[in-house]
Amino acid sequence: MSIPATLLKKLVQIPIFHGLTVPEAAEFFEVALEQTLEKGRTLFREGDEGDALYVILSGEAVVTKKGIELATLSTHAVLGEMSLVSPGDTRSATAAAKTDLAVLKIPSRRVQKLIKADHLAALKVVANLAQVMAQRLAAINDRLVGGDGKRKASDARKEELADFAGILNRWSF
Repeated sequence: MSIPATLLKKLVQIPIFHGLTVPEAAEFFEVALEQTLEKGRTLFREGDEGDALYVILSGEAVVTKKGIELATLSTHAVLGEMSLVSPGDTRSATAAAKTDLAVLKIPSRRVQKLIKADHLAALKVVANLAQVMAQRLAAINDRLVGGDGKRKASDARKEELADFAGILNRWSF
């Protein structure tokens, strides 16, 4: 898919695409497909196979887990990024169009092929994703254990963190 240079310049500002040159971004996004959803339609469901990363081009998406709203995401937000490093694993949440929604769908298996071919842009994206996930893990740790070092976590939260750590340990590039 050919993406206009103006959009590519915006996309490289998104943290997981940061550092890509416009030509690298153009190569990376060649595997992308544009998709639109009407308000209320589901992009993916919790438990579905993680088969793609999505970049919101316009509109808003709501992310829920077990029916509880986790976030509302809008233009240039990224959804499903874990599928790039662990294609085939199940989705941890549901994403639906809160408004009419336009997204770029980047199939995970195509990105995996680029990574295996040592494609520079794909490797940069994965490195950026690792940094974003490390920041998220640090934030989770801070929420579980206060700055004073006293435990805040319930047993259930500790189990969730252990599960998350297990996922991180299964990453292979």
